[in-house]
Amino acid sequence: MQCPKCDGEMIVKNYGRKISVNRCSDCMGLFAMPEVLLEMKQEWMSEVLDSGDPKVGRKLDEIEDISCPGCGAQMDKVSDEKQSHIWYERCPDCSGIYFDAGEFTDWKYDTLLDRIRDLIRGRRDA
Repeated sequence: MQCPKCDGEMIVKNYGRKISVNRCSDCMGLFAMPEVLLEMKQEWMSEVLDSGDPKVGRKLDEIEDISCPGCGAQMDKVSDEKQSHIWYERCPDCSGIYFDAGEFTDWKYDTLLDRIRDLIRGRRDA
């Protein structure tokens, strides 16, 4: 499996017994199914899997029109419902989600600074 952003190799990373995600060996982006990410969000210290540089993630977030690393379909860029400054990619076919480096950790923790970012960046237009 290849990273849709930088073409690096997506490597399976495990956290505990229930959580398994694909992480890019180069840019450290994460790809997983929504239910896995929701499980990860509840787990203590699961952000250790999101070990990439958020600055690199923000730069790669500008890349549009990527193919799903799971099934090859064109992914949609969407903003999170609760934290609209977070824009990630979601596959319309297999429902897989791709987070750039740093996005999962940002998504996991909803802070006052996130509310300010929401006001500045806003929702992504469809």
